[in-house]
Amino acid sequence: MTGFDFTLKSNDTYPVPDGFTANAGPFGAVSVVRPRGEPGRAHLRQVLLSGPSFPDAEFNGGAGILPSVDGGRLTVDGTPVAMALKVQGIRKGSRRLELNFRGQHYTYTSNGFMKRAQLSRDDVTITLDTPPWKKGDGRPARQVSVEGEALVTDLTIALVLEEVNTNSLTTMGAILSIPGKVLFSGAQRDEGSPE
Repeated sequence: MTGFDFTLKSNDTYPVPDGFTANAGPFGAVSVVRPRGEPGRAHLRQVLLSGPSFPDAEFNGGAGILPSVDGGRLTVDGTPVAMALKVQGIRKGSRRLELNFRGQHYTYTSNGFMKRAQLSRDDVTITLDTPPWKKGDGRPARQVSVEGEALVTDLTIALVLEEVNTNSLTTMGAILSIPGKVLFSGAQRDEGSPE
């Protein structure tokens, strides 16, 4: 379907989110959940997506206590999604996540938690943004705008990443990663390949 909009509604209240639900236009109902670990146990660092018309998707791992694009793994419909963090500097917009899934190449950018994020491939762009809201009104809804002939897998990837820590794609994330880059040079993360 060419172009549509919908709203992600929080499953819980601020400041302890655990996911979203939505009616994703022609693709119908979808649920994105970040399961909580039991008190006193390790954090799960996992995001799960499900819906009648959606392939099952699972994001696991990453740096820190939340699921993170920095070292995490995404699987859609049982197939791993290749992810690579690309860095061209510290300035805003110089960091992106490149993903490859079943012959489709995606670029994902994020301006930070609950700020504008965008997944694009060929002539398809999925933008997630927060409309104006008042502090104290709970976790704000997220507006999703789909442009182009989107596939259900396009939406699946964008919606899973909505519950994943993407700080490593932000300017502040770039600044905070400098000490780690110096201390752990040669680590797994690509911190300088402009490709």
